[in-house]
Amino acid sequence: MHRNTERECAVKILDVEGSAKRKADAAKEGMLWKRVAGHRHIVSLFESYNEKEFSYFVMDRCEHSLCDMLLKKPGVQECDLLRTFRQMLLGLEHCHAMKVVHRDVKPANFLVDRDGAVKLCDFGLAEMEKPSGIVGLTGTAPFMSPEMVKGQRYDCKTDIWSLGATAYLMLYGRYLYKITKDKRYRAQELMHGAIAKNSPAPRYEADLGLPEPSHTARGFVQALLVRDPKCRPSASECLKLDVMNSADQAVQGKTTVRATMAPAIKLAKQMTAELKVAVDPTVAKRRDELIEQLQKQARVSAPFVNSFSLPTSGEKSLGCTKNYFRPTMSYGGEMSTTPKLSDNISECSTTCSSRSGSTIN
Repeated sequence: MHRNTERECAVKILDVEGSAKRKADAAKEGMLWKRVAGHRHIVSLFESYNEKEFSYFVMDRCEHSLCDMLLKKPGVQECDLLRTFRQMLLGLEHCHAMKVVHRDVKPANFLVDRDGAVKLCDFGLAEMEKPSGIVGLTGTAPFMSPEMVKGQRYDCKTDIWSLGATAYLMLYGRYLYKITKDKRYRAQELMHGAIAKNSPAPRYEADLGLPEPSHTARGFVQALLVRDPKCRPSASECLKLDVMNSADQAVQGKTTVRATMAPAIKLAKQMTAELKVAVDPTVAKRRDELIEQLQKQARVSAPFVNSFSLPTSGEKSLGCTKNYFRPTMSYGGEMSTTPKLSDNISECSTTCSSRSGSTIN
């Protein structure tokens, strides 16, 4: 909690001890986050601190995940999804205007604050846009763009593709590309291949028992999923699409009630949960030790103790019951170690990042 404003915050902690690369990555994340901070649709970064062992990011404490927020709406409608997509685009538009490419756009990296604003979070994989383009395979496999998986140079348009894949998942309740398990290859490699070859091509029809998205919603997703990045619209151009105007009209009550989209969103939530890497008990123990050490430092010499306070008695990451300062995985899963996963969805969805950290809410 901030001592002056008494505002509750979340703290993201990165373990950087003994690694020059992790320290540099943490410094870069803080620099890029500060660059885009201050926008309604970006999670606020209040302070960042660096020490020998840890880097800390004190951020806005959001109330809900994206899917949970939508599922709390009784009879959630397609127009609610479209309005949500518009807010997501506003966050990306700001990032891109500041020349920051997020590179890990997916449902889990959007949170909702107490006022209902959708906010983009986790800049651990972000990169500054370069005139010559960016290289590197990073992010979460089902949401990666064709140009990225092909090893081509890319720019901010890769985020637009990822948002399209996110919108597809939330509207249809399944990933954009379906892979068939093959013991000869890792699921992540199969997903990369499906995206690169566009095979099997995405299907724009709802599965049996799920609501059918309208032609308008389908057209919106297809506009974001243009395979050639040169022809793919920018975030600003996406916001000018007629469907985004209709989303505003829907907020004003000018819409027809359709079948609820809750079944598709529930499936999206389930699949998003499968993206999370299981926490190894050894890692969980290390996280508990990290948090206890942070609390001890906060009572003695932590650099942010002058501005922020931590509870005096620690909560363990396993079995805690209170919500206040509950330690959880960081938004991007930086606490994860190299997983040994057999489930094809979980494996192909593992974020390409090995940085270590945790978030206290």
